[in-house]
Amino acid sequence: MDLRQSKRYRLSATVTFSWQRPDGSTVRAEGYTRDISPNGVFVLTGDRLPSGAALDLEVALPSLRGQRTGARLRTHGHVVRSEEVGFAAAAEMGFRMQLPKTTSSEPSFSKGNGGGAPEADSKETKHKFLYFIPCSSA
Repeated sequence: MDLRQSKRYRLSATVTFSWQRPDGSTVRAEGYTRDISPNGVFVLTGDRLPSGAALDLEVALPSLRGQRTGARLRTHGHVVRSEEVGFAAAAEMGFRMQLPKTTSSEPSFSKGNGGGAPEADSKETKHKFLYFIPCSSA
C-alpha cells in the first residue's frame, strides 16, 4: 500500500544536507536526489542517518538557461526511512525555492510595469524566493 500524498518525480540533482549527532556535533554531507515531491525527497548517499533525525536539505537544481547555477530548493525536515543506499526525508513545510541572481542583461519580473511581463532591471537583483507548500488532496 502506497501512503504517499503527492506524486514523486524522478530527479538527479546534488543535495547538501546537515544533521546533529546525539553528542551535539553537526555533520554536513552530500548526495543526489533519486526522486522528489512537494512533501519530501529520497537522497542517495553513503551516509546512514537514523530515522527521525532532523535535518536541513538544499537541492541544487540544474540550470535551464546555461547559467552556472540553477535554482535551489531548501527545507527543514526529518528522516522517515533509512536504507543502505540513502534515506527518505519529509519536508516539514514544503520547499522554498531560491532563484539565482539576475543581472541587467537578464530579464526579471518587476512590479512596476503593470502587465507582469519581463522587464530588465538596471542593477543586480538579490536572490528571489518562491515557496512550495504541500497541499492535501481532497
